[in-house]
Amino acid sequence: MSIQNAISSPQAGKHAIVHGGSMAGLIVAGVLSRHFERVTLVERDRFEEGPQPRKGIPQAPHVHVLLLRGLGILCNTFPGFREELRAAGSQSLDMSGDYAWFMAGIWRSRKPCGIRVQAQSRPLLEWTVRKCLLARSNVRVLDGREVIGYTASADNARITGVQIQAPGGGQEETLQGELVVDASGRGSRLPQWLEALGYPRVEETRIHVDVGYGSRFYRRPPGFEPGWRGLILAPDLPKMTRFGTLIPIEDDRWLASMGSWLGNHPPTDDAGFLEFARGLGHPHMYEALRNAEPLGPISLYRFSHNQRRYYERMPRFPEGLAVIGDAFCSFNPMYGQGMTTGALQAEALGECLRQGLAGVSQHYRQRVGKLLEVPWMLATSADLRLPSVEGKRPPAFGLMNWYGDRFQQLAGYDDETLRLFVEVMNMVQSPAAMFSPRTVLKVLTSRPSADVLSRRPEPMAAQAQRTQTA
Repeated sequence: MSIQNAISSPQAGKHAIVHGGSMAGLIVAGVLSRHFERVTLVERDRFEEGPQPRKGIPQAPHVHVLLLRGLGILCNTFPGFREELRAAGSQSLDMSGDYAWFMAGIWRSRKPCGIRVQAQSRPLLEWTVRKCLLARSNVRVLDGREVIGYTASADNARITGVQIQAPGGGQEETLQGELVVDASGRGSRLPQWLEALGYPRVEETRIHVDVGYGSRFYRRPPGFEPGWRGLILAPDLPKMTRFGTLIPIEDDRWLASMGSWLGNHPPTDDAGFLEFARGLGHPHMYEALRNAEPLGPISLYRFSHNQRRYYERMPRFPEGLAVIGDAFCSFNPMYGQGMTTGALQAEALGECLRQGLAGVSQHYRQRVGKLLEVPWMLATSADLRLPSVEGKRPPAFGLMNWYGDRFQQLAGYDDETLRLFVEVMNMVQSPAAMFSPRTVLKVLTSRPSADVLSRRPEPMAAQAQRTQTA
């Protein structure tokens, strides 16, 4: 996929403020720097020099996926971003050629599909974005400051700035701006702040999934060459809820993550973690990890619920305000959509600003409401396959699941369908492409051969034995 070069944009205003230094906050600050004379990013945490984890990102030690569409937006926002990331050690992986990938009951074909993604730790990814942002002369970062409220016009029809102070107290300060962007995450206090200004409570949907996953960094064993660079063991919902993934990251390390839905979470002791890997249904992850050198403790992260706030449905909403990222919609992280969806929202805000500031809050929230429909549907439909997950099932839910399973199985051995699946997964194709007449016919008439059903990746046990002997 070709990535457009950065395009200069006319100035929409003098000062924009971003509340929150999340990935969505960093990206939108980069977008806003093209449309405003000045941009100020306010973050509660202190930003450390280099790729360091921080308190406000408890999921930092875990696997993060930057889909191809999100990578494209980052490259467009920060020209040279991909090269910066690779120079720092990020690994470039072909989505089908470099992964051993088990899904829908079969091992996928290992033929390269030409769609490459970057694999790295979350701290390295965030640090690289932050470096690119700080290189902008019109961007200022105020870290170690907490937004405690918004200022508004006399009639509360427009947000005019933010009130900030050091976390825990201290002298208050007011920053004035023509646009404030809430990128403060799923714990955003915007619903309460809007109510205090006389606006109705935003409608909200939650779908509880109680996902938990454990992750650990490892040194890749010398001489361990299983024939793949990354491993994905996807769950066969609703029959099996455990999943595992192992990716190569910077500094010749592996990052391994395993988990499950509905409280079936991996233990954080060495023996329990390996035993959880043994229970994934295939031995490959267990055999890879049992001879690898652990680099630090096992980190556990729990995600209680998908959460969507329908700001686009509010009958009244102030001008001068936009919401982005998890503050608008927060997905089950198992599907890897969060960062890319935040990037899509930042891109949408930039496109709205090309028409100027007038009405931008209204135009943007309506546009994002439509933008979120597909990723929300994909994430929640998968979670709702579990009978104990409460939520409204859409019409023809069982039929769509049946077709989706057949499509994913076909992607395991049909090269054309595999590429389409990877493109939809990476948000460079609409899910509607899965229902073209040609694809529907193949899904309905094709069956995997006995060879496909018995296919296995490189014999891991033999590789592990050779490594252990050496």
